[in-house]
Amino acid sequence: MSPLSCLRTAVRAAWLAAAVLSGPASLAASTLAGCPLFPPQAVFNQRIDDVQRFPPHPQSAAWLALIGPGRRLHADWGRTVDPHQTDRYYGIPYNIVDGTPATTRWPLVSHDIQDGRDASGRGVPSESDCAVGDLGRPAIQRGCDAVIPSRRRFPYPHDAALKAEHGACNDPATCGDRHVLVLEQGACRLWESYFSYQVNGRWGAYSTAAWELTSMDMRPQGWTSADAAGLPILPLLARIDEVEAGVIPHALRVTFRDAVLDRRHTWPASHSAGTTRPEAIPFGALLRLRADFDIPFWWTAQAKVLARTMQKYGLYVADIGSDFFVQGEPDTRWSRLTVWQIQRMKLDAFEFVDLGSVTRHPRFRPDSYQAAW
Repeated sequence: MSPLSCLRTAVRAAWLAAAVLSGPASLAASTLAGCPLFPPQAVFNQRIDDVQRFPPHPQSAAWLALIGPGRRLHADWGRTVDPHQTDRYYGIPYNIVDGTPATTRWPLVSHDIQDGRDASGRGVPSESDCAVGDLGRPAIQRGCDAVIPSRRRFPYPHDAALKAEHGACNDPATCGDRHVLVLEQGACRLWESYFSYQVNGRWGAYSTAAWELTSMDMRPQGWTSADAAGLPILPLLARIDEVEAGVIPHALRVTFRDAVLDRRHTWPASHSAGTTRPEAIPFGALLRLRADFDIPFWWTAQAKVLARTMQKYGLYVADIGSDFFVQGEPDTRWSRLTVWQIQRMKLDAFEFVDLGSVTRHPRFRPDSYQAAW
């Protein structure tokens, strides 16, 4: 064999080895308003249904037992879109703005909290991101505590257009987490805030987070986001436009109660919260509908898409909440039959997944969402 042939053979062998380790990226990442919801190589956009590369996690059975294998999935979204019907408004909506005064206010945001969520009664500006700058497009500032309060901004839409979790409910004592998700079109930046309330005309939030959607950059280690796991919310939502198109090309998000979660996190999460339960489920753990689950032929097209997504891409443990709640956006196009059907699925049809084929890759970086090379 000639030296050139030997070189070609070696290069091909190295390429094949890398492919086995990392696997191919999804053909196309999820997009919204002309923006990618992270690059195709990001972990949320990777198929994990190859059980040779992504076997069940060694702790899968123990973690499932903590929750209870008979627990049924709950579709945490509804069909009501009128935010004033707060008793029927379920799900996490999102806002699309363009950063201009026509759609975006860029008001000041305070991290003072009025309901005593922690001992100090304050949010976490040190783990939050703010928009800074008065001219042109504001920049993302990592660590709002480095910015004087009178310059900390966030791109909340105009009040009349605002979509928030729990709708028009605006009482910090009774309205819950109240996430606000904002996609800044054109700049392709994602802004998310947690425990977001407008009191006496002023915005306050426990935490605020931002991502450049063309980047693989994670939150800094130990930092929260609008979620306890430090993960983004919008890229992991069940969105009706993707369901109706027949393909959800990304993972979903799931919550469990504090009692079954460990105060640890595992990549791709950056943060954890709650009480400590040794050997419990870490934030960032990945749950997958097993391949042997036979999706009924008589299910609605929507239900089949959701089930296939859980098999191909899985669900990331993102936050403390009710057990086995999967989040989506509120929309009138959701079929009631779809919700009834997927809520027949029990936890014993799922398994937790080992992502070691990614985290042991020689090009893996723990501060990056990249999962394919």
